[in-house]
Amino acid sequence: MGENRREYRMSNRAVQSQYSNTLKRSMVIVILVMAFSAFAIMMLTPSSFGSSTSSSAGKSPNETAALKSTKWATNVTAKIGNGSWTFSTDGIPASKFMASYYAIPKDPLNVSAAGASIGATSTEVKAKQYSYTLPLIPKWSSTTTSAPMGPIGVMLSGAVLYNPYEAGGAKTVATSDNFFVTSNGVTASFLDSCNSHPNPFDFHYHGLPTCLVAFATGQKVSVTPVVSNAGTTTAAVKKTNAASKKPVLVGYSFDGYGIYDNIAMNGTTIPVSALDECNGIVSSVPGYSKAIYHYILENVKNEHSSLRCFHGVVSSAYTQALQNMVNNAKGGPPQGGPPPQTSSPSHMNTGRFAATAQGLAANSGKDALLLAQLKSLTKNTPC
Repeated sequence: MGENRREYRMSNRAVQSQYSNTLKRSMVIVILVMAFSAFAIMMLTPSSFGSSTSSSAGKSPNETAALKSTKWATNVTAKIGNGSWTFSTDGIPASKFMASYYAIPKDPLNVSAAGASIGATSTEVKAKQYSYTLPLIPKWSSTTTSAPMGPIGVMLSGAVLYNPYEAGGAKTVATSDNFFVTSNGVTASFLDSCNSHPNPFDFHYHGLPTCLVAFATGQKVSVTPVVSNAGTTTAAVKKTNAASKKPVLVGYSFDGYGIYDNIAMNGTTIPVSALDECNGIVSSVPGYSKAIYHYILENVKNEHSSLRCFHGVVSSAYTQALQNMVNNAKGGPPQGGPPPQTSSPSHMNTGRFAATAQGLAANSGKDALLLAQLKSLTKNTPC
């Protein structure tokens, strides 16, 4: 078995490298379609950047106390400043927060076990120094802002949160499209048991992370492949949360609000029906004398698995994340440093994704800024 595994790793190393380089430059185009669209809407909608509405009912809580008691992983630094705080990480969660292998789809826009390969986590997840600045006091907005593709929040493990959808856009929910493959005695799934996986940009979550709930409550952390996609829910956290029996903070969104598991202060599970369109709710959480607004991640295999929008004014962390993706797409590092050593992706794949992205942009019929940026990106990105 050991000899077969070594042979498998060696034979797949070149394939994994080629896949990573190709996907890195092609998948970013589709992600940027969604990101630039949301950014343009934010820029063109005054209410998105206006003053918040009344802070009654805890809609603009001061997160300072929560931040000071947050249990971060060792690869995270949280520095509190005057009116804001900075999240810094190397982007690589500890091995206990990841599976050993992941199933890599052949076509990132058509997630399927057909033609999928298996990639070792050590190969797929690389260090990328990121820093995001978030507000200490979130500003509530009656107007919501769509959560784009790419990072929308930061998590305890040093990874980031994505919206519910896969790279094809607001059609395919990642938690409902999970699959697993087995090759040479190795089994790997697209999403692991913590609803997370890597892509060429970062390691991220698409749903309720049971492993972070276990970490935050001092329990053993275990992340494994998912070998069945039956049913309508992912792993529940009520048992994992048993040590706490109250809401557990697992991260912060880019508008500054806390992100929690789906357990209420009385120990019951918070249903999807109790949440607003952004997966938010005003309810009691530890550390606050009054109920506050915060986001909930539900263990469901539909669009409520993660945030689809922000109900607060989005911080500069949003544009920082966008710039990181642009730099990666152009072959540069996230924030300075030497460019990565990569080979050129195939013309066919890059051309296909560029055409798909341009089609999506043109079909919107109203985002000239997006289309101009997209054409510039595809022109300047080597194929």
